[in-house]
Amino acid sequence: MSLYYDVALAYVQDTFSSRVQELCGQFDLSFFLVESVWVADVLRKLRGGEIKIRVLIDMASDAYVPDDPYFTLAQAVKKSGGYVIDDPDSGAIMGHKSKFHTMLVDHQVPVPPTVIVQRSELDTFRLTEAIVQQLGLPFVVKPGWGSGRLGVILDGRSEADLYRSAAAAPHSDAFLLQRKIVPKQLDGRVGWFRMFHVFGEVIPCWWHPTTGNYQLVTPLEERRFRLSPLTKIMKAIAKVSKIHFFSSEIALTEDGEFFVIDYLNTECDMSTKSFWPSGVPDEVARHIAWELVNHAMTIVRRRRGPFDEELEKQDADWLERRRHEGRRAM
Repeated sequence: MSLYYDVALAYVQDTFSSRVQELCGQFDLSFFLVESVWVADVLRKLRGGEIKIRVLIDMASDAYVPDDPYFTLAQAVKKSGGYVIDDPDSGAIMGHKSKFHTMLVDHQVPVPPTVIVQRSELDTFRLTEAIVQQLGLPFVVKPGWGSGRLGVILDGRSEADLYRSAAAAPHSDAFLLQRKIVPKQLDGRVGWFRMFHVFGEVIPCWWHPTTGNYQLVTPLEERRFRLSPLTKIMKAIAKVSKIHFFSSEIALTEDGEFFVIDYLNTECDMSTKSFWPSGVPDEVARHIAWELVNHAMTIVRRRRGPFDEELEKQDADWLERRRHEGRRAM
């Protein structure tokens, strides 16, 4: 007989994971934190049928790394019938920047002027005058497949910078050359935003691209600086990608144009500002934890079997009897 976990969180032990665990306890959901030391054992027991995971909140997998254990775990949970936030196969497809770039362009989502170079074209690619005019100097080079800043070059000027990026990201099959976006100054703030999307809700934050400092965008600031396009853009990204929980970076230029810089990040770092200077505002982390657990709870309730449903009915009947007893005693 399998041991069921209602909610498993693939993440590290910190205040965010503690908040998720606390909420699961409040909702009577069994919980397991899949830290790196446990992931291989959990995967083995899952494949052997010893355990079942109804909902996996995946915030640790790295599809860019061959045989990544967390990504393998997410696929195994999906294969066993569990629900994964978010679907690992969809996340891997949308995580390919060059392919997703084309999808965003097709759906009129604003992205920087871009030239895509396939790895097979590296030997023959030349930075022509027309391309320089399109991109400007310096330009940004990004691997189409990869995480973090591996292979990202912010001051590209020649084919040599493309080759440097290709050498730093050997698993990437394509590379993006993009116009470098200079953000507008908004009363001492940089017009650069880290945006969160969680099940249809959009949470905008000021984010400094150099220091990584976060601040929540207030409704007054959103109206004052006319930032409503941020929400529209994020909803468009969600519609194109079919991903529920992700973050993006969007910049506002002096010309009043918004551009999506970092398209879609499904492994959001939720380290909080109370412990890390460049952390996510605590109120944002708490709210996202609530949204994730609340969604997980709806999935769990639908997926619990007849035995679980009978227990819940007995609990409800017991609670109703206690209420009647309390009324008679008054």
